Amino acid sequence: MRLSKTSKLIVITLAVVVLLTGCGLPTGNERPDDKKLREGILLLMTSYERYHSEVINFDKTKVKAQISKKLPAGEATQAGWSIRWSNYITGELPSVVIPWVILGQYPQTFKTEYDAYSGGHPVPQAIAQEIAKQQEPQDEFFSAVVNQRISIKDPRWIIFSAIPYLPVTDPGYGFAQKSGNTWKIKDFGTATVGCGIVPTEVQTEFGLSCP
Repeated sequence: MRLSKTSKLIVITLAVVVLLTGCGLPTGNERPDDKKLREGILLLMTSYERYHSEVINFDKTKVKAQISKKLPAGEATQAGWSIRWSNYITGELPSVVIPWVILGQYPQTFKTEYDAYSGGHPVPQAIAQEIAKQQEPQDEFFSAVVNQRISIKDPRWIIFSAIPYLPVTDPGYGFAQKSGNTWKIKDFGTATVGCGIVPTEVQTEFGLSCP
């Protein structure tokens, strides 16, 4: 049986509707195109050169050549779109995380790329932003402050992780304490953070301990 032009149009229209409702419209989890990722990497390098020239461990010329080629697929993480190179030479980047704010999107689901603390409970957005600004007040493009959790044992304490967008230093973690109506970062580092400062019960709650 042959379909009329009108019938064919109806079938095509229904197929499009099923496709859109079944697969969903584009979301923040879709991979940004290489052009957008390259622009993000170049912006990060410019920011690092301006604010953190003392920690730069990459060669800008080599990185430009590196990212001129097809980029690895990468994946969505809390901090941004994360890319890792399996093969790279001295001066190139082994990895990079492009912030969501640069990419203009945010994922619905993502991989937790660093410590996922099981204790505590989520931090309100306003407080999370307050702590993030304290971590690097001059340069918002140095690191992502993620995994913030308020202690249940002592709600005056918050733990957080900081992940550098460019691999010029290792990821770290820290504690912020409430003082009056504000939160202040009390300690930050890569190991034994908060020892002698943060209550033992709070450290234990987040799976940490001190020597």
